[in-house]
Amino acid sequence: MSEPDKNASDSELRARLGSLKTALGQAEGGEKPGASPAGKDGAMVGAVSSGFRAATDLAGGIIAGALIGILADRWLGTSPFLLIIFLVIGAIAGLRSVYRLGSRPTSGSKDGAPKD
Repeated sequence: MSEPDKNASDSELRARLGSLKTALGQAEGGEKPGASPAGKDGAMVGAVSSGFRAATDLAGGIIAGALIGILADRWLGTSPFLLIIFLVIGAIAGLRSVYRLGSRPTSGSKDGAPKD
């Protein structure tokens, strides 16, 4: 059996590769279907990110305070006393963190950092 001409097959593959690169470049340059303007998406992503961070800061403070209170109560045998104290401390810490997040200047403002 005769082998196919390698030069012919290489040139065909190179031509196909070139046309594929051209088509890919045109597809990347065009607008993707269903895409919205970048400004609206960027603002929405930033707002959602800040909201999730505020929620996790608050929940984390409360949960951490409760866990510390439970462990301290078991260790010292003062059943609900330290749980209540550390739960309040955790809630205050979480609320302070949310307040600091909310009082932070946004990217569009010209103010400096908040003075805590």
